[in-house]
Amino acid sequence: MSPGDVREAVLRALHSIHQPTAIDDLVMVLALQTGLVQTEEAVAGLAAGDRADFAAGVERPSWICPSLEYENGEAADEFLTRSDWPVGARVVRDVLSETQELWLLRQLSALAVSLAERREVHPPAQMLRLRERIGDLAIHLPPDRLAEKPADRSDVMWVYYELAEDCYGELERQERVAQEHVIAGLEQLKLPGRFFGVG
Repeated sequence: MSPGDVREAVLRALHSIHQPTAIDDLVMVLALQTGLVQTEEAVAGLAAGDRADFAAGVERPSWICPSLEYENGEAADEFLTRSDWPVGARVVRDVLSETQELWLLRQLSALAVSLAERREVHPPAQMLRLRERIGDLAIHLPPDRLAEKPADRSDVMWVYYELAEDCYGELERQERVAQEHVIAGLEQLKLPGRFFGVG
């Protein structure tokens, strides 16, 4: 597979999550969606290559970009995003917020359901990592809401998906209002800072 094809696969994987994504999570999603096994260093290198290509005047419809720090718009290189997303979808505060982790839980649970339905063989290490990551993120689900779900449901990933979606919706509205002023300021950043961070 050519570097350009790998780059496009990374952009598609980011699109499927649609929020700042830690490079190790992105490597996992990429392997499970496409069977393409990449190192974290290789994926970080693609992002650095996009930054260099942008600086050199190359034109592309979308770039692999770092997330932007909420406070100052600096690059948060441990999380990757796409340049064609709204600025509000590209911002982190050192780590993912509870809202962002609920969205990630929703997306990873949907991926797990999709993989189970396809009944294909996937890299065992990445499947284990997916289950562990979902388990880590499920801590945000209210125990009382989990208890409301029928005990005989075997599709626990759908339960996680549904609850994460419900909880996300409640928190996302509050977070959007709270961050509105800061996001408006970050939207005023000039290129290349708006894509690749200031400083």
